Amino acid sequence: ALAGLQRGRAPAGPGLSDILTAENVGEMLRNDDVHARLAEHLPDEHKSSQDLEELLRTPQFQNQLERFSAALQSGQMDLSQFGLDPGTGFSVVDFLTAIKNEVEKSDGKKTDGAGNDAMKE
Repeated sequence: ALAGLQRGRAPAGPGLSDILTAENVGEMLRNDDVHARLAEHLPDEHKSSQDLEELLRTPQFQNQLERFSAALQSGQMDLSQFGLDPGTGFSVVDFLTAIKNEVEKSDGKKTDGAGNDAMKE
């Protein structure tokens, strides 16, 4: 948020540290499907839901979320590195909406119009 203010641009909405709290994310982490999909990308010491929730509470994690939000809101981040259109916008809400839209578009490619797996015949 500080970087945005230094450039004369006020932060646009909440930051990631306001959204990705242990309380907000914890319930999602306890979903078996979500947890399994996330765990395959994590080191062994962070694979349990409890460990992940504890990690979300650390000052280091919160600091990184704030830094990421500031970089995003400053307009200095290359969003194409995340597979997003560079014209996505500079708020955290714009960023998260763009990710959601990409996931939905990707999921749409995997299913037919009725939501069935297009690879199955």
